[in-house]
Amino acid sequence: MKLNREMIVAEAIAILREEGLEAVSLRRVAARLDAKAPSLARHVGDKQMLLALMSNRLFRDALEAVPDGADWRRWMLDFGRALWRKQRETRDIAKLIAYAPPQEEVQDSTVASLTERLAAMGLPVDRGMIVQSAVQALVTGWTGFVTGPKGAAIEALIPVEQAVEASLAAMVDGFVREMEPPG
Repeated sequence: MKLNREMIVAEAIAILREEGLEAVSLRRVAARLDAKAPSLARHVGDKQMLLALMSNRLFRDALEAVPDGADWRRWMLDFGRALWRKQRETRDIAKLIAYAPPQEEVQDSTVASLTERLAAMGLPVDRGMIVQSAVQALVTGWTGFVTGPKGAAIEALIPVEQAVEASLAAMVDGFVREMEPPG
């Protein structure tokens, strides 16, 4: 089997989902692909690069789940929901986000895709990047909140899905109001 970056990242994400972040290593991914760790390194570099690639792939999956053509408010809400679903279905995602180092090589195409979408919606890119970053921060905060040590108690106390939806709508609507012309 001919190895490629996407195959390696997909297998690493499968390990993440099945066993958690601690189980992800080049050696472990290589074993599952019936390869040697050095051959993986030619495609993904070291473990830090692999983590960055994994984080970026999961983010891109959420981004690609949001259809084009909506107004920016609807798009931001849909993006937040897609990101929430992706984070909820991925074990140890909060740890991955925290540990994956920024890698320009990995982020450049994602940022380009995102800015293209924001511009197509008529949202000034600098403002759009702030809004989508706020959406990411809100969703990732909720993810960390409910997947942490007190997660079960929080979920017993409040309807988390409704809380995420309400906070996402309130934040995006706040940006809408802020950008409305005065008067």
